[in-house]
Amino acid sequence: MESIFAIIDMLPAYGLLCYLLVSICVIVAFRAMTRIDCERRRLRVTVVALLGGSAFVALLAYATYAIAAPYAQPDMVDFYRTYQPVVPLFLIGLFCLQFVSGVAAATGWCRRKGQ
Repeated sequence: MESIFAIIDMLPAYGLLCYLLVSICVIVAFRAMTRIDCERRRLRVTVVALLGGSAFVALLAYATYAIAAPYAQPDMVDFYRTYQPVVPLFLIGLFCLQFVSGVAAATGWCRRKGQ
């Protein structure tokens, strides 16, 4: 039974790490899309779909943090309460990086810059 509580203790941190991994994958995908010569419409649809999926994962990560943090052990609860105001800033900051990369991929800004 102790292993279940260990998972609950770390669940908020796992949610944030999961979103960090998703963000890295999305940014790498956008960087790869800047090298593709394709219709802009297809690129825009892909960018919107990836950003929508990323936003959904960010909401799930925040919900996991907000719901699971109170059920952790007392020392971890204090830790999670300390960083709770920073968590939305972390998630929004990562999403903004993805958004900028997505706009660059959809508009072809990096391709035009090099020409």
